[in-house]
Amino acid sequence: MVATLIFVRDNNGDLHDQEGYLHNAAGQSIDAQGAAIPEPDEATQPKTLADYNRPDQLYTNRSAIRPPTIQRDYELKAQYYWCSPG
Repeated sequence: MVATLIFVRDNNGDLHDQEGYLHNAAGQSIDAQGAAIPEPDEATQPKTLADYNRPDQLYTNRSAIRPPTIQRDYELKAQYYWCSPG
C-alpha cells in the first residue's frame, strides 16, 4: 500500500503536507534549515514497553524466573507417611 501525500505551496514557495510539515521537491521531510529528515523504518525505531508485551512476536514464556526441571527418579514409601486414627 502506498500512501499519497498532498503538498500545498505557500506564499514563500515552500511545500507543506496536510499536517503542515515542510517537504522538498523530492517529497522528503525537511527541517527549518532545509536538511532532509530521514524516514524512520520499523527496524531502527526504538521499541516501547507495549512492544515487548506482544506474545505473537516474542516467545511464550516471558517470565524471568525459570522453574527448575523436575527429576522423576524418586520413590514414595509408605513408612514416610503417618495417618492419625479417626
